[in-house]
Amino acid sequence: MNHIKFVVAGALALLGVLVIGGYFADPAPKATDEKSASAGGTLRIGVDGTEPAYYKVDGVTKGFDYEMALGVAEGLGAKPEFVVMDFSDLFTALEAGEIDMIGAQVTETAERKQDFDFTAPYFVTYLSFLTPEDSPIKTRDDINGKNIAVVEGTIHERYLDEQYENVNVIKAKDEDSAVKAIETGEADAFFYDAPYTAPIIGRAPITLKEAIVYPADDAPIGFVMQKGDERKKTIDGVLEEMILDGKWLKIKKEYFKEYPLSEVFKDKGA
Repeated sequence: MNHIKFVVAGALALLGVLVIGGYFADPAPKATDEKSASAGGTLRIGVDGTEPAYYKVDGVTKGFDYEMALGVAEGLGAKPEFVVMDFSDLFTALEAGEIDMIGAQVTETAERKQDFDFTAPYFVTYLSFLTPEDSPIKTRDDINGKNIAVVEGTIHERYLDEQYENVNVIKAKDEDSAVKAIETGEADAFFYDAPYTAPIIGRAPITLKEAIVYPADDAPIGFVMQKGDERKKTIDGVLEEMILDGKWLKIKKEYFKEYPLSEVFKDKGA
C-alpha cells in the first residue's frame, strides 16, 4: 500500500513541516461551530482493506484510519459507510462521486492537491530500514555509504538522495525482490514504509529486523475529498479536536505504539 508508492518523484520536496502546521495556524471551525452543507446523512469512506489502516479480525473491523474516520463521521453527525476497493480505484471513485472521502494512509503531495482537497493531517508517513539480523546498521548515520534497496517507482530513491550521502540505490521491482537483494548481498538494507513491513518480514526467506523507524514530518497524511467539498472545514475542526482532547493519541498508541511521536503532533499538545 502506501500510497506514497504512486507519488511522482520530487513532489515530496515541495512539502514541509510548515505546510502541516499551517492547517492549524488559524483554528479551523469546530464541528459544533459551523454546520456543513452536507452534515448528517451518510459519509461514504473509501478504504483499501489493508492493515493497519482498515482490516478485520474475527469479523471485527479495526484500523487506524477506520477509527479516525469514525471520529470524523461522528463530528459531522453522519452515518459512516466504508467502501472497500483497490487503492488504485479510490481516486477514480472519488472523482465519480461514488465515495465522499478516502481514508487509506494517503500522503499529501503538491501533485495530488491539484486535483483533490486534503484535510488537516491525521498522521505522517513513517519510514524504515529493514536489515539482516546481524547487520551493523543501527542508526540513520549508518546508512551513508551503504547499498540500499528500494522498490522502483517509489519516492524512496528521492528521499535517500535528499537525506543521506553516498548511498548506492538498488532498484527492485517489488518488495520480495528487494529482500532478495539483501539475501544475495547486493543490498545492505531495504528502505520502505514502516506500517507495511510486518508481512514482508513474515514471509522473507531470511531473518530480517526493522532496524530504524522514523517519522517523515514533511509527508502529511490526510483524508482526501473532492475539490471544494464544504465538509472539509468542519472535518479539519473535528480532527483538531481529536488531537487536542487525546482521542487521536489513544488511537495512535493502539496501532502505532512503537513509533516515535512526530513533532507535528507534539506541537498540537498530543
